[in-house]
Amino acid sequence: MNIINFINRFPDEPTCIEFIKIQRIKQGVVCKRCSCTKHYWLENKKSFQCSSCGFRTSIKSGTVMEHSNLPIRVWMLAIIFISATNKGFSAAELQRQLGLKRYEPVFRMYHKIRVVMRKRDDSYRLEGMIEYDEAFVGKSVSDKTKGKRSRDSQKQSKVAVMAESTVLEDPNSG
Repeated sequence: MNIINFINRFPDEPTCIEFIKIQRIKQGVVCKRCSCTKHYWLENKKSFQCSSCGFRTSIKSGTVMEHSNLPIRVWMLAIIFISATNKGFSAAELQRQLGLKRYEPVFRMYHKIRVVMRKRDDSYRLEGMIEYDEAFVGKSVSDKTKGKRSRDSQKQSKVAVMAESTVLEDPNSG
């Protein structure tokens, strides 16, 4: 889904909450206290309540959004921004695109999303032909006599490029 489709489909927070609510119901809500699977929706609290013991389960509980004060729509936008491009998307750029003032909650959200994406990717095994990219690396040297760059004056070598990304520090503790 691209950003325009997202904005058309989820114009505000209530539509995002409704979408997540439907997904949670499809998956099945389980009470943390008594393990009951029968729940009903409390519209004013935006949470599920257990039919057996009355324990309330937040719509964010058990998801990547748990323990976050950021709105669900911000989370969904962040997921779209991070997953919509093959290029890297930094936490600082995410903060700028979302229009948020503080960097720390964006940094935590960014890394939580990356961890969940990695867990999902770990469930797939690459088999058969695996492709990787190559790049030209080098420094362009200008032609001193003409003051122009020419194709022959560029010294570049072709190298194979592979990259792996790992978390260097715990996003919670910094």
